Amino acid sequence: MYRLYLWLLLSLLVTHPLVAQKSIKIAGGRAPAGIERRLALVVGNKNYNRTDARLTNPINDANDMANALELLGFEVILKTDLNRVDFEQAVDQFGERLKHYDVGLFYYSGHGLQAQGENYLVPVDAVIRSEPQIRYHCMDLGRVLAAMEGSNASTNIVLLDACRNNPYKKSWSKGGLAEGLTIPRNPPGTIVVFATSENSVADDNTGERNGLFTAKLLKNIRQPNRSLSQILAETRRGVYTRSNKQQVPADYNKLMGDFVFVIQDKGKNDTRTADQPFGPAMVYVRGGSFPMGSEEGETDEKPVHQVTVSAFLMGKYEVTVAEFEQFIEATRYQTDAEKEGHSYTWNGKDWKKMVGVNWRCDAEGNVRPRSDQNHPVLHVSWNDAVAYCEWLSRRTGKRYRLPTEAEWEYAAGNGSAHTKFSWGDMEPSGLIQSNIADRSAKGLLSWANENINDGYRYTAPVGSYAPNRFGLYDMTGNVHEWCQDLYSDTYYSNYSSASGNNPTGPVSGSCRVLRGGCWNSIPQHCRSTDRGCENPAIRHDRVGFRVVSPIQ
Repeated sequence: MYRLYLWLLLSLLVTHPLVAQKSIKIAGGRAPAGIERRLALVVGNKNYNRTDARLTNPINDANDMANALELLGFEVILKTDLNRVDFEQAVDQFGERLKHYDVGLFYYSGHGLQAQGENYLVPVDAVIRSEPQIRYHCMDLGRVLAAMEGSNASTNIVLLDACRNNPYKKSWSKGGLAEGLTIPRNPPGTIVVFATSENSVADDNTGERNGLFTAKLLKNIRQPNRSLSQILAETRRGVYTRSNKQQVPADYNKLMGDFVFVIQDKGKNDTRTADQPFGPAMVYVRGGSFPMGSEEGETDEKPVHQVTVSAFLMGKYEVTVAEFEQFIEATRYQTDAEKEGHSYTWNGKDWKKMVGVNWRCDAEGNVRPRSDQNHPVLHVSWNDAVAYCEWLSRRTGKRYRLPTEAEWEYAAGNGSAHTKFSWGDMEPSGLIQSNIADRSAKGLLSWANENINDGYRYTAPVGSYAPNRFGLYDMTGNVHEWCQDLYSDTYYSNYSSASGNNPTGPVSGSCRVLRGGCWNSIPQHCRSTDRGCENPAIRHDRVGFRVVSPIQ
Protein backbone atom coordinates (compact mmCIF):
# COMPACT_ATOMS: atom_id res chain seq x y z
CA MET A 1 0.00 0.00 0.00
CA TYR A 2 1.19 2.08 0.75
CA ARG A 3 3.58 4.66 -0.08
CA LEU A 4 7.27 3.93 0.08
CA TYR A 5 8.58 7.36 0.93
CA LEU A 6 11.95 8.66 -0.22
CA TRP A 7 13.60 7.94 3.12
CA LEU A 8 12.36 4.35 2.84
CA LEU A 9 14.14 3.82 -0.46
CA LEU A 10 17.30 5.49 0.73
CA SER A 11 17.59 3.92 4.16
CA LEU A 12 15.08 1.04 4.38
CA LEU A 13 14.52 0.36 0.70
CA VAL A 14 15.15 -0.50 0.85
CA THR A 15 3.28 -13.44 11.59
CA HIS A 16 -5.41 -19.85 13.89
CA PRO A 17 -7.17 -18.02 15.72
CA LEU A 18 -8.75 -15.39 13.51
CA VAL A 19 -9.78 -12.24 15.32
CA ALA A 20 -11.96 -10.06 13.15
CA GLN A 21 -15.40 -10.04 11.56
CA LYS A 22 -16.60 -13.25 13.18
CA SER A 23 -20.04 -13.07 11.59
CA ILE A 24 -19.62 -12.12 7.94
CA LYS A 25 -22.97 -12.69 6.32
CA ILE A 26 -23.34 -14.34 2.96
CA ALA A 27 -26.50 -12.84 1.60
CA GLY A 28 -28.77 -15.73 0.76
CA GLY A 29 -25.85 -18.03 0.00
CA ARG A 30 -23.63 -20.73 1.38
CA ALA A 31 -19.99 -21.58 1.20
CA PRO A 32 -19.42 -24.30 -1.43
CA ALA A 33 -19.69 -27.84 -0.12
CA GLY A 34 -16.09 -28.79 -0.71
CA ILE A 35 -16.13 -29.83 -4.39
CA GLU A 36 -12.82 -27.98 -4.62
CA ARG A 37 -10.11 -28.22 -2.00
CA ARG A 38 -8.99 -24.67 -1.25
CA LEU A 39 -5.84 -23.38 0.44
CA ALA A 40 -4.85 -19.77 1.09
CA LEU A 41 -1.73 -18.03 2.40
CA VAL A 42 -2.58 -14.61 3.85
CA VAL A 43 0.19 -12.17 4.78
CA GLY A 44 -0.04 -8.73 6.38
CA ASN A 45 3.13 -6.69 6.99
CA LYS A 46 2.55 -3.60 9.09
CA ASN A 47 5.19 -3.17 11.80
CA TYR A 48 8.32 -2.50 9.81
CA ASN A 49 11.58 -2.22 11.76
CA ARG A 50 11.74 1.47 10.97
CA THR A 51 8.91 2.89 13.10
CA ASP A 52 8.27 5.68 10.60
CA ALA A 53 7.79 3.06 7.88
CA ARG A 54 4.96 1.35 9.71
CA LEU A 55 1.55 1.14 8.08
CA THR A 56 -1.96 1.40 9.48
CA ASN A 57 -4.14 -1.46 8.23
CA PRO A 58 -2.21 -4.49 6.86
CA ILE A 59 -2.71 -6.70 9.92
CA ASN A 60 -6.41 -5.80 10.04
CA ASP A 61 -6.54 -6.54 6.32
CA ALA A 62 -4.86 -9.91 6.77
CA ASN A 63 -6.99 -10.95 9.76
CA ASP A 64 -10.23 -9.98 8.05
CA MET A 65 -9.30 -11.57 4.74
CA ALA A 66 -8.20 -14.77 6.47
CA ASN A 67 -11.48 -14.94 8.37
CA ALA A 68 -13.52 -14.34 5.21
CA LEU A 69 -11.63 -16.97 3.23
CA GLU A 70 -11.99 -19.55 5.97
CA LEU A 71 -15.74 -18.99 5.96
CA LEU A 72 -15.65 -19.47 2.19
CA GLY A 73 -14.19 -22.95 2.39
CA PHE A 74 -10.45 -22.24 2.39
CA GLU A 75 -7.87 -23.77 4.66
CA VAL A 76 -6.07 -20.60 5.73
CA ILE A 77 -2.44 -20.03 6.68
CA LEU A 78 -2.29 -16.61 8.36
CA LYS A 79 1.04 -14.81 8.76
CA THR A 80 1.75 -11.28 9.93
CA ASP A 81 4.89 -9.11 10.15
CA LEU A 82 7.15 -11.53 8.32
CA ASN A 83 10.87 -11.01 7.99
CA ARG A 84 12.55 -12.16 4.79
CA VAL A 85 13.53 -15.65 6.00
CA ASP A 86 10.09 -16.38 7.46
CA PHE A 87 8.40 -14.93 4.36
CA GLU A 88 10.34 -17.22 2.04
CA GLN A 89 9.72 -20.21 4.29
CA ALA A 90 5.99 -19.50 4.45
CA VAL A 91 5.76 -19.28 0.65
CA ASP A 92 7.75 -22.49 0.12
CA GLN A 93 5.65 -24.42 2.65
CA PHE A 94 2.49 -23.03 1.07
CA GLY A 95 3.63 -24.36 -2.31
CA GLU A 96 4.25 -27.81 -0.86
CA ARG A 97 0.86 -27.99 0.84
CA LEU A 98 -0.86 -26.67 -2.26
CA LYS A 99 0.09 -29.86 -4.10
CA HIS A 100 -2.85 -31.50 -2.33
CA TYR A 101 -5.42 -28.81 -3.18
CA ASP A 102 -7.37 -27.67 -6.25
CA VAL A 103 -7.47 -23.92 -5.61
CA GLY A 104 -4.68 -21.74 -4.27
CA LEU A 105 -4.97 -18.14 -3.11
CA PHE A 106 -2.20 -15.76 -1.98
CA TYR A 107 -3.14 -12.46 -0.35
CA TYR A 108 -0.66 -9.75 0.66
CA SER A 109 -1.09 -6.39 2.34
CA GLY A 110 1.99 -4.23 2.93
CA HIS A 111 4.77 -2.35 1.15
CA GLY A 112 5.62 -3.30 -2.42
CA LEU A 113 8.16 -2.16 -5.02
CA GLN A 114 9.59 -2.96 -8.44
CA ALA A 115 13.13 -3.03 -9.77
CA GLN A 116 14.41 -3.99 -13.20
CA GLY A 117 11.03 -5.29 -14.26
CA GLU A 118 10.46 -7.57 -11.24
CA ASN A 119 7.87 -7.28 -8.46
CA TYR A 120 8.92 -7.43 -4.81
CA LEU A 121 6.99 -7.63 -1.54
CA VAL A 122 8.82 -5.97 1.34
CA PRO A 123 9.53 -7.96 4.55
CA VAL A 124 9.47 -6.05 7.82
CA ASP A 125 13.26 -6.39 8.29
CA ALA A 126 14.24 -5.07 4.84
CA VAL A 127 17.24 -2.69 4.95
CA ILE A 128 18.34 -1.81 1.43
CA ARG A 129 20.91 0.84 0.77
CA SER A 130 21.43 0.31 -2.96
CA GLU A 131 19.33 -0.91 -5.85
CA PRO A 132 21.23 -4.20 -6.38
CA GLN A 133 20.35 -5.23 -2.81
CA ILE A 134 16.61 -5.21 -3.44
CA ARG A 135 16.51 -8.75 -4.79
CA TYR A 136 18.39 -10.06 -1.74
CA HIS A 137 16.28 -8.34 0.92
CA CYS A 138 12.75 -8.63 -0.49
CA MET A 139 10.32 -11.37 -1.49
CA ASP A 140 10.22 -11.78 -5.25
CA LEU A 141 6.61 -12.16 -6.40
CA GLY A 142 7.99 -14.63 -8.93
CA ARG A 143 8.76 -16.97 -6.05
CA VAL A 144 5.10 -16.93 -5.02
CA LEU A 145 3.95 -17.58 -8.59
CA ALA A 146 6.48 -20.40 -9.01
CA ALA A 147 5.33 -22.06 -5.79
CA MET A 148 1.73 -21.98 -6.99
CA GLU A 149 2.61 -23.10 -10.52
CA GLY A 150 4.56 -26.06 -9.14
CA SER A 151 1.52 -27.37 -7.28
CA ASN A 152 -1.42 -29.39 -8.63
CA ALA A 153 -3.87 -26.54 -8.16
CA SER A 154 -5.73 -25.77 -11.37
CA THR A 155 -6.82 -22.31 -10.18
CA ASN A 156 -4.43 -19.85 -8.54
CA ILE A 157 -5.46 -16.39 -7.32
CA VAL A 158 -3.02 -13.68 -6.20
CA LEU A 159 -4.41 -10.56 -4.46
CA LEU A 160 -1.96 -7.72 -3.74
CA ASP A 161 -2.91 -4.67 -1.71
CA ALA A 162 0.29 -2.69 -2.33
CA CYS A 163 1.40 0.45 -4.17
CA ARG A 164 2.56 0.47 -7.78
CA ASN A 165 3.85 4.06 -7.98
CA ASN A 166 7.32 5.48 -8.64
CA PRO A 167 7.74 8.53 -6.36
CA TYR A 168 11.53 8.17 -6.35
CA LYS A 169 12.47 8.05 -10.01
CA LYS A 170 14.39 11.29 -9.99
CA SER A 171 16.38 10.20 -6.95
CA TRP A 172 18.11 7.47 -8.93
CA SER A 173 20.94 8.56 -11.17
CA LYS A 174 20.02 5.95 -13.75
CA GLY A 175 16.25 6.46 -13.57
CA GLY A 176 13.19 4.54 -12.39
CA LEU A 177 14.31 1.49 -10.53
CA ALA A 178 11.70 1.68 -7.78
CA GLU A 179 8.45 1.83 -9.66
CA GLY A 180 6.13 -0.12 -7.35
CA LEU A 181 4.58 -3.35 -8.60
CA THR A 182 4.85 -3.85 -12.35
CA ILE A 183 3.09 -6.15 -14.83
CA PRO A 184 3.59 -9.74 -13.62
CA ARG A 185 4.56 -12.73 -15.72
CA ASN A 186 1.93 -14.97 -14.22
CA PRO A 187 1.66 -18.54 -15.55
CA PRO A 188 -1.46 -20.06 -17.15
CA GLY A 189 -4.18 -20.86 -14.63
CA THR A 190 -3.28 -17.82 -12.51
CA ILE A 191 -4.78 -14.38 -11.99
CA VAL A 192 -2.81 -11.58 -10.33
CA VAL A 193 -4.90 -8.72 -8.94
CA PHE A 194 -3.46 -5.37 -7.84
CA ALA A 195 -5.10 -2.78 -5.61
CA THR A 196 -4.26 -0.06 -8.11
CA SER A 197 -3.01 0.65 -11.63
CA GLU A 198 0.60 0.94 -12.68
CA ASN A 199 2.49 3.96 -11.38
CA SER A 200 -0.28 4.70 -8.85
CA VAL A 201 -0.69 4.50 -5.10
CA ALA A 202 -3.08 2.37 -3.06
CA ASP A 203 -4.97 4.11 -0.27
CA ASP A 204 -4.15 2.75 3.20
CA ASN A 205 -7.50 4.27 4.22
CA THR A 206 -6.21 5.69 7.49
CA GLY A 207 -9.02 6.16 9.99
CA GLU A 208 -10.86 3.06 8.72
CA ARG A 209 -10.31 -0.58 9.62
CA ASN A 210 -9.13 -1.74 6.19
CA GLY A 211 -7.27 -0.42 3.19
CA LEU A 212 -9.62 0.84 0.50
CA PHE A 213 -9.10 -2.06 -1.90
CA THR A 214 -9.38 -4.73 0.80
CA ALA A 215 -12.50 -3.12 2.29
CA LYS A 216 -14.31 -3.23 -1.05
CA LEU A 217 -13.06 -6.72 -1.86
CA LEU A 218 -14.26 -8.09 1.48
CA LYS A 219 -17.69 -6.67 0.80
CA ASN A 220 -17.98 -8.27 -2.64
CA ILE A 221 -16.23 -11.59 -2.14
CA ARG A 222 -19.09 -12.97 -0.01
CA GLN A 223 -21.84 -12.29 -2.55
CA PRO A 224 -23.32 -15.58 -3.83
CA ASN A 225 -23.11 -16.87 -7.39
CA ARG A 226 -20.77 -14.10 -8.55
CA SER A 227 -17.79 -15.06 -10.63
CA LEU A 228 -14.38 -13.74 -9.74
CA SER A 229 -14.47 -11.42 -12.74
CA GLN A 230 -17.77 -9.95 -11.52
CA ILE A 231 -16.39 -9.54 -7.99
CA LEU A 232 -13.32 -7.73 -9.31
CA ALA A 233 -15.40 -5.46 -11.55
CA GLU A 234 -17.62 -4.44 -8.62
CA THR A 235 -14.56 -3.93 -6.42
CA ARG A 236 -12.94 -1.81 -9.11
CA ARG A 237 -16.02 0.40 -9.36
CA GLY A 238 -16.21 0.81 -5.58
CA VAL A 239 -12.54 1.73 -5.22
CA TYR A 240 -12.65 4.11 -8.19
CA THR A 241 -15.68 5.94 -6.81
CA ARG A 242 -14.50 6.10 -3.18
CA SER A 243 -11.05 7.40 -4.21
CA ASN A 244 -12.51 10.18 -6.35
CA LYS A 245 -11.21 8.44 -9.46
CA GLN A 246 -7.64 8.33 -8.17
CA GLN A 247 -7.29 4.56 -7.63
CA VAL A 248 -8.23 1.87 -10.16
CA PRO A 249 -7.52 -1.80 -9.34
CA ALA A 250 -6.04 -3.87 -12.15
CA ASP A 251 -5.79 -7.58 -12.84
CA TYR A 252 -3.83 -9.84 -15.19
CA ASN A 253 -5.98 -12.86 -15.90
CA LYS A 254 -4.71 -16.19 -17.24
CA LEU A 255 -7.34 -18.39 -15.60
CA MET A 256 -8.75 -21.21 -17.69
CA GLY A 257 -12.34 -20.24 -16.91
CA ASP A 258 -13.84 -18.36 -13.99
CA PHE A 259 -14.17 -19.01 -10.28
CA VAL A 260 -17.06 -18.70 -7.81
CA PHE A 261 -16.42 -18.25 -4.09
CA VAL A 262 -20.01 -18.70 -2.86
CA ILE A 263 -22.81 -20.82 -4.29
CA GLN A 264 -26.50 -20.23 -3.68
CA ASP A 265 -29.01 -22.92 -4.55
CA LYS A 266 -31.58 -21.46 -6.90
CA GLY A 267 -35.02 -20.99 -5.48
CA LYS A 268 -33.87 -21.12 -1.85
CA ASN A 269 -33.86 -18.18 0.48
CA ASP A 270 -31.16 -19.06 2.98
CA THR A 271 -30.00 -16.11 5.08
CA ARG A 272 -27.75 -17.86 7.60
CA THR A 273 -24.30 -16.49 8.34
CA ALA A 274 -21.27 -18.18 6.83
CA ASP A 275 -19.81 -19.04 10.21
CA GLN A 276 -22.98 -20.98 10.99
CA PRO A 277 -23.50 -22.94 7.77
CA PHE A 278 -26.19 -25.56 7.44
CA GLY A 279 -24.79 -29.04 7.25
CA PRO A 280 -21.21 -30.26 7.65
CA ALA A 281 -18.28 -28.86 5.67
CA MET A 282 -17.24 -31.36 3.02
CA VAL A 283 -13.94 -32.20 1.34
CA TYR A 284 -13.51 -33.64 -2.14
CA VAL A 285 -11.68 -36.99 -2.12
CA ARG A 286 -10.34 -38.05 -5.49
CA GLY A 287 -11.08 -41.66 -6.36
CA GLY A 288 -8.33 -44.22 -6.80
CA SER A 289 -7.00 -47.67 -5.99
CA PHE A 290 -5.16 -48.82 -2.88
CA PRO A 291 -4.05 -51.98 -1.06
CA MET A 292 -6.72 -52.38 1.62
CA GLY A 293 -5.66 -54.06 4.86
CA SER A 294 -2.29 -54.72 6.47
CA GLU A 295 -0.14 -57.83 6.71
CA GLU A 296 1.32 -56.34 9.91
CA GLY A 297 -2.06 -55.79 11.51
CA GLU A 298 -4.66 -57.96 13.22
CA THR A 299 -6.08 -61.16 11.74
CA ASP A 300 -9.18 -59.42 10.42
CA GLU A 301 -6.97 -57.01 8.39
CA LYS A 302 -5.55 -59.84 6.25
CA PRO A 303 -4.96 -60.56 3.48
CA VAL A 304 -4.20 -57.24 1.80
CA HIS A 305 -6.36 -56.87 -1.31
CA GLN A 306 -6.59 -54.26 -4.05
CA VAL A 307 -9.64 -51.99 -3.92
CA THR A 308 -10.83 -49.09 -6.07
CA VAL A 309 -13.18 -46.37 -4.85
CA SER A 310 -14.86 -43.63 -6.87
CA ALA A 311 -14.52 -39.97 -5.95
CA PHE A 312 -16.72 -38.80 -3.09
CA LEU A 313 -17.24 -35.93 -0.65
CA MET A 314 -16.40 -36.56 2.99
CA GLY A 315 -17.04 -34.54 6.12
CA LYS A 316 -14.03 -32.37 6.83
CA TYR A 317 -14.68 -32.95 10.53
CA GLU A 318 -16.49 -35.46 12.71
CA VAL A 319 -20.11 -34.38 13.21
CA THR A 320 -20.21 -31.98 16.14
CA VAL A 321 -22.62 -31.59 19.02
CA ALA A 322 -23.88 -28.34 17.45
CA GLU A 323 -24.57 -30.02 14.11
CA PHE A 324 -26.33 -32.96 15.74
CA GLU A 325 -28.44 -30.53 17.76
CA GLN A 326 -29.75 -29.04 14.50
CA PHE A 327 -31.03 -32.51 13.61
CA ILE A 328 -32.67 -33.07 17.01
CA GLU A 329 -34.35 -29.66 17.00
CA ALA A 330 -35.70 -30.15 13.49
CA THR A 331 -37.03 -33.70 13.94
CA ARG A 332 -37.53 -34.22 17.70
CA TYR A 333 -35.74 -37.52 17.12
CA GLN A 334 -34.94 -39.60 20.20
CA THR A 335 -31.57 -41.31 20.19
CA ASP A 336 -31.11 -44.86 21.46
CA ALA A 337 -29.54 -43.44 24.62
CA GLU A 338 -32.58 -41.23 25.20
CA LYS A 339 -35.07 -44.01 24.52
CA GLU A 340 -33.30 -46.45 26.85
CA GLY A 341 -32.32 -43.78 29.35
CA HIS A 342 -28.57 -44.39 29.54
CA SER A 343 -25.18 -44.58 27.88
CA TYR A 344 -21.74 -45.86 28.95
CA THR A 345 -18.56 -44.11 30.14
CA TRP A 346 -15.12 -45.29 31.25
CA ASN A 347 -14.38 -44.64 34.93
CA GLY A 348 -10.72 -45.69 34.90
CA LYS A 349 -11.38 -49.36 35.67
CA ASP A 350 -14.36 -50.47 33.60
CA TRP A 351 -17.37 -49.33 31.61
CA LYS A 352 -20.08 -47.74 33.70
CA LYS A 353 -23.75 -47.53 32.78
CA MET A 354 -24.81 -43.93 33.39
CA VAL A 355 -28.49 -43.01 33.57
CA GLY A 356 -29.50 -39.81 31.79
CA VAL A 357 -26.40 -39.59 29.60
CA ASN A 358 -27.00 -38.93 25.90
CA TRP A 359 -25.69 -36.96 22.90
CA ARG A 360 -25.70 -33.71 24.90
CA CYS A 361 -23.01 -35.08 27.24
CA ASP A 362 -19.24 -35.30 27.23
CA ALA A 363 -17.08 -38.37 27.91
CA GLU A 364 -17.62 -38.04 31.67
CA GLY A 365 -21.38 -37.89 31.28
CA ASN A 366 -21.73 -34.17 31.98
CA VAL A 367 -23.94 -31.98 29.79
CA ARG A 368 -21.66 -29.93 27.58
CA PRO A 369 -21.74 -26.14 27.86
CA ARG A 370 -22.38 -24.17 24.68
CA SER A 371 -18.69 -23.39 24.45
CA ASP A 372 -17.91 -27.11 23.93
CA GLN A 373 -20.38 -27.83 21.16
CA ASN A 374 -17.55 -27.90 18.63
CA HIS A 375 -16.49 -31.28 20.05
CA PRO A 376 -17.56 -34.43 18.19
CA VAL A 377 -20.94 -35.73 19.28
CA LEU A 378 -20.71 -38.79 21.57
CA HIS A 379 -23.15 -41.37 22.92
CA VAL A 380 -24.70 -41.90 19.47
CA SER A 381 -25.42 -45.33 18.04
CA TRP A 382 -25.08 -46.48 14.45
CA ASN A 383 -28.86 -46.19 14.23
CA ASP A 384 -28.67 -42.55 15.34
CA ALA A 385 -25.92 -41.74 12.81
CA VAL A 386 -27.96 -43.24 9.99
CA ALA A 387 -31.02 -41.24 11.07
CA TYR A 388 -28.94 -38.05 10.97
CA CYS A 389 -27.78 -38.84 7.43
CA GLU A 390 -31.33 -39.52 6.27
CA TRP A 391 -32.54 -36.21 7.72
CA LEU A 392 -29.63 -34.30 6.19
CA SER A 393 -30.43 -35.83 2.79
CA ARG A 394 -34.08 -34.76 3.03
CA ARG A 395 -33.14 -31.28 4.24
CA THR A 396 -30.58 -30.55 1.52
CA GLY A 397 -31.86 -32.59 -1.43
CA LYS A 398 -28.45 -34.26 -1.62
CA ARG A 399 -27.55 -37.78 -0.64
CA TYR A 400 -25.66 -38.25 2.62
CA ARG A 401 -24.68 -41.52 4.27
CA LEU A 402 -22.00 -43.07 6.41
CA PRO A 403 -18.75 -43.96 4.62
CA THR A 404 -18.12 -47.48 3.49
CA GLU A 405 -15.23 -49.18 5.20
CA ALA A 406 -13.20 -48.95 1.98
CA GLU A 407 -13.92 -45.24 1.56
CA TRP A 408 -12.95 -44.57 5.15
CA GLU A 409 -9.62 -46.42 4.94
CA TYR A 410 -8.76 -44.83 1.59
CA ALA A 411 -9.46 -41.34 2.96
CA ALA A 412 -7.71 -41.91 6.29
CA GLY A 413 -4.59 -43.34 4.66
CA ASN A 414 -4.20 -40.46 2.19
CA GLY A 415 -5.48 -42.36 -0.83
CA SER A 416 -3.15 -44.58 -2.81
CA ALA A 417 -0.29 -43.64 -0.46
CA HIS A 418 -2.08 -45.84 2.13
CA THR A 419 -0.20 -44.41 5.10
CA LYS A 420 -0.30 -46.01 8.52
CA PHE A 421 -1.73 -42.92 10.20
CA SER A 422 -3.40 -39.79 8.85
CA TRP A 423 -0.11 -37.85 8.98
CA GLY A 424 2.07 -40.63 7.49
CA ASP A 425 3.83 -43.82 8.57
CA MET A 426 5.78 -42.53 11.56
CA GLU A 427 4.58 -43.57 15.01
CA PRO A 428 3.02 -40.84 17.21
CA SER A 429 5.68 -38.71 18.84
CA GLY A 430 5.99 -35.70 21.10
CA LEU A 431 4.56 -33.66 18.25
CA ILE A 432 0.86 -32.97 18.63
CA GLN A 433 -0.58 -35.00 15.75
CA SER A 434 -3.88 -36.37 17.04
CA ASN A 435 -5.93 -37.06 20.16
CA ILE A 436 -5.07 -40.51 21.52
CA ALA A 437 -4.29 -42.07 24.92
CA ASP A 438 -1.56 -39.78 26.19
CA ARG A 439 -0.08 -38.15 29.27
CA SER A 440 -3.16 -35.96 29.79
CA ALA A 441 -5.16 -39.16 30.48
CA LYS A 442 -2.68 -40.47 33.08
CA GLY A 443 -4.63 -41.95 36.02
CA LEU A 444 -7.65 -42.59 33.83
CA LEU A 445 -6.00 -44.90 31.30
CA SER A 446 -3.32 -47.31 32.56
CA TRP A 447 -2.10 -47.74 28.98
CA ALA A 448 -1.65 -44.03 28.28
CA ASN A 449 1.60 -43.05 26.54
CA GLU A 450 3.37 -40.63 28.87
CA ASN A 451 5.76 -39.51 26.11
CA ILE A 452 2.90 -37.83 24.23
CA ASN A 453 0.70 -34.96 25.36
CA ASP A 454 -2.03 -33.87 22.95
CA GLY A 455 -3.56 -31.47 25.46
CA TYR A 456 -6.92 -33.19 25.94
CA ARG A 457 -7.91 -35.82 28.52
CA TYR A 458 -11.01 -36.75 26.57
CA THR A 459 -12.19 -35.44 23.17
CA ALA A 460 -10.68 -32.42 21.45
CA PRO A 461 -12.62 -29.81 19.47
CA VAL A 462 -12.80 -30.94 15.86
CA GLY A 463 -9.95 -29.62 13.72
CA SER A 464 -7.55 -29.16 16.65
CA TYR A 465 -4.69 -30.88 14.82
CA ALA A 466 -3.29 -30.75 11.31
CA PRO A 467 -5.39 -32.28 8.50
CA ASN A 468 -4.23 -35.14 6.32
CA ARG A 469 -3.37 -34.71 2.65
CA PHE A 470 -7.03 -34.64 1.63
CA GLY A 471 -7.74 -31.85 4.13
CA LEU A 472 -9.63 -34.18 6.51
CA TYR A 473 -9.27 -33.67 10.25
CA ASP A 474 -9.12 -36.23 13.07
CA MET A 475 -9.01 -39.32 10.88
CA THR A 476 -6.63 -40.67 13.52
CA GLY A 477 -7.97 -40.57 17.08
CA ASN A 478 -10.49 -38.33 18.86
CA VAL A 479 -13.50 -40.65 18.38
CA HIS A 480 -14.10 -43.98 16.71
CA GLU A 481 -16.27 -43.43 13.64
CA TRP A 482 -19.21 -45.51 12.47
CA CYS A 483 -19.06 -46.90 8.94
CA GLN A 484 -21.90 -48.15 6.78
CA ASP A 485 -20.70 -51.75 6.49
CA LEU A 486 -21.65 -54.81 8.43
CA TYR A 487 -18.63 -56.44 10.08
CA SER A 488 -17.17 -59.89 9.55
CA ASP A 489 -13.76 -60.96 10.82
CA THR A 490 -13.40 -63.24 7.77
CA TYR A 491 -14.54 -60.69 5.19
CA TYR A 492 -11.04 -60.05 3.84
CA SER A 493 -10.13 -63.73 3.63
CA ASN A 494 -13.31 -64.43 1.65
CA TYR A 495 -12.90 -61.32 -0.48
CA SER A 496 -13.42 -61.68 -4.21
CA SER A 497 -11.48 -59.56 -6.71
CA ALA A 498 -14.76 -59.21 -8.59
CA SER A 499 -15.91 -57.00 -5.72
CA GLY A 500 -12.90 -54.71 -5.99
CA ASN A 501 -14.80 -51.62 -7.14
CA ASN A 502 -16.54 -49.68 -4.37
CA PRO A 503 -17.04 -52.65 -2.01
CA THR A 504 -19.80 -52.30 0.57
CA GLY A 505 -18.90 -55.09 2.99
CA PRO A 506 -20.49 -58.47 3.79
CA VAL A 507 -24.17 -59.05 3.21
CA SER A 508 -24.86 -60.36 6.72
CA GLY A 509 -23.71 -59.80 10.27
CA SER A 510 -24.87 -58.40 13.59
CA CYS A 511 -22.36 -55.60 14.12
CA ARG A 512 -21.34 -52.46 12.24
CA VAL A 513 -17.78 -51.36 11.51
CA LEU A 514 -15.94 -48.75 13.59
CA ARG A 515 -12.74 -47.07 12.41
CA GLY A 516 -10.06 -44.61 13.45
CA GLY A 517 -9.28 -45.03 17.13
CA CYS A 518 -10.17 -42.48 19.78
CA TRP A 519 -9.00 -40.48 22.78
CA ASN A 520 -8.44 -43.63 24.84
CA SER A 521 -6.77 -45.72 22.11
CA ILE A 522 -3.16 -46.86 21.82
CA PRO A 523 -1.46 -46.18 18.44
CA GLN A 524 -1.96 -49.80 17.30
CA HIS A 525 -5.72 -49.26 17.39
CA CYS A 526 -5.53 -45.88 15.65
CA ARG A 527 -3.98 -47.17 12.42
CA SER A 528 -5.79 -46.48 9.15
CA THR A 529 -6.30 -50.22 8.62
CA ASP A 530 -7.45 -51.16 12.13
CA ARG A 531 -11.00 -52.56 12.27
CA GLY A 532 -13.48 -52.55 15.09
CA CYS A 533 -17.19 -53.20 15.47
CA GLU A 534 -20.16 -52.71 17.78
CA ASN A 535 -23.83 -53.60 17.91
CA PRO A 536 -25.69 -50.87 15.92
CA ALA A 537 -27.65 -49.84 19.05
CA ILE A 538 -24.61 -49.46 21.32
CA ARG A 539 -23.42 -45.98 22.37
CA HIS A 540 -20.73 -44.72 24.68
CA ASP A 541 -18.14 -42.03 25.31
CA ARG A 542 -15.69 -42.82 22.50
CA VAL A 543 -17.82 -43.24 19.37
CA GLY A 544 -19.01 -40.61 16.89
CA PHE A 545 -19.24 -40.37 13.11
CA ARG A 546 -18.71 -38.32 9.97
CA VAL A 547 -20.66 -38.34 6.73
CA VAL A 548 -19.97 -38.79 3.04
CA SER A 549 -21.87 -37.64 -0.01
CA PRO A 550 -21.46 -39.49 -3.32
CA ILE A 551 -20.55 -37.41 -6.36
CA GLN A 552 -23.80 -37.07 -8.31
